[in-house]
Amino acid sequence: MNPSPAHNHSPRVWVAVAALAALTAMGGGLSLVVRGARVAAQRADAPTAAPAPELLPEPGPPPERTRSLSHLVGRNRNPTQVLAGLGFEGAELHAVLAAFDGVLDFRRTRPGDQVRVERSAPEGALRSLSWRQGPADEFLVVPCATGLCAGRRVVSVTRQTVRVSVNIRTSVSEAIQLAGHDVGLVAASADVLAWDVDFYQDVRPGDALKVVVERFEADGRFLRHGEVLAAEYEGKVTGRKRLFRYTDPAGDTGYYDDAGTSARRGFLKAPVPYIHLTSRFGSRRHPLLGYVRAHQGVDYGAPEGTPVWAVGDGVVTSAGWTGGCGLAVQIRHKNGFDSMYCHLSKVTVAAGSRVGQKQVVGRVGSTGLSTGTHLHYAVRRGGSFVNPLQIKLPRGEPVRAEWRDDFVAKIGPSSEQLDRGPIALLD
Repeated sequence: MNPSPAHNHSPRVWVAVAALAALTAMGGGLSLVVRGARVAAQRADAPTAAPAPELLPEPGPPPERTRSLSHLVGRNRNPTQVLAGLGFEGAELHAVLAAFDGVLDFRRTRPGDQVRVERSAPEGALRSLSWRQGPADEFLVVPCATGLCAGRRVVSVTRQTVRVSVNIRTSVSEAIQLAGHDVGLVAASADVLAWDVDFYQDVRPGDALKVVVERFEADGRFLRHGEVLAAEYEGKVTGRKRLFRYTDPAGDTGYYDDAGTSARRGFLKAPVPYIHLTSRFGSRRHPLLGYVRAHQGVDYGAPEGTPVWAVGDGVVTSAGWTGGCGLAVQIRHKNGFDSMYCHLSKVTVAAGSRVGQKQVVGRVGSTGLSTGTHLHYAVRRGGSFVNPLQIKLPRGEPVRAEWRDDFVAKIGPSSEQLDRGPIALLD
């Protein structure tokens, strides 16, 4: 007679089964424990299987460690001295210079260039060398199959149009800088508004300037400003002046107001970029000769080397040394005026040559009877000196009637951007 199935279990198994039954009766809250115990009970009779080996991930290579050094090129430092200061010597130094040959012209290196070296640690093998000459000019040396190879890194340059808006307390220059913008915007704005706003004498506290300008970035960092597309100056002396850059279908570019009236006049209001007026037209005590005499022009204080513009189109009648005026340039204009620029450090035109408005004719200096670096600017009409600050000249040609629709369409985006709220962009 065959034994019953119960006889096939040991007493320990019956105890476990009875305990599990009791636990099951206590509720579903212990169902997971019961199921686990039942499986254990069932496995008590089953042959014990060897556990599957746990698969561990393959160990990856240890993270590569590097160390880097950066250096700003100082004055009178040649490339060998710069590289030696960064730890290059012997064959490695010569290999870097050889790699750069034909790629980087070391004659163009200048103070402020940034050199960065990256090496593996702890071995010290060269990983890369970067020689940056500005935001958009970077040259690299890296290991290659033949030793070291050099090349110019392509830097992504992007263009966007931004609006700069400032309120003036003392000067345009201070306002631009306090707002965190590139001070070069001062000269660019003065250039556009040169026919209507004199940044030397028209500026008053509380005036406001808005400029829509191209902004170029290299790798997300400010590179430079481009063309001024629109400018608006609202001042106590000048009133509201609003100008737009427009290129007509014939390819000619100029600045015009909303109505298409040209900003251009026969003369600029000043022959130098934004500097300051130091002496006006009229009688004054001469600083060197000591007696009162007529000051037959105006003086602009400016650093030596500042470019001097021709205030209008004309022909150079003299260029060179002119007694008390020192190095000077004189220009005859079609409107019957002659303009003179004195005390220059350098003359850049020759007698008999034709010049255009805003063409550089010389550089500010302190030659002749001069107590300091400045430009003496004088204007004559019919042989008599006149006050340059009071000359009134007619405008240039307006936008042609057949181009009016083209003009309105092209200046539309800049006009809208001028009227938007301020954009916080720091250069």
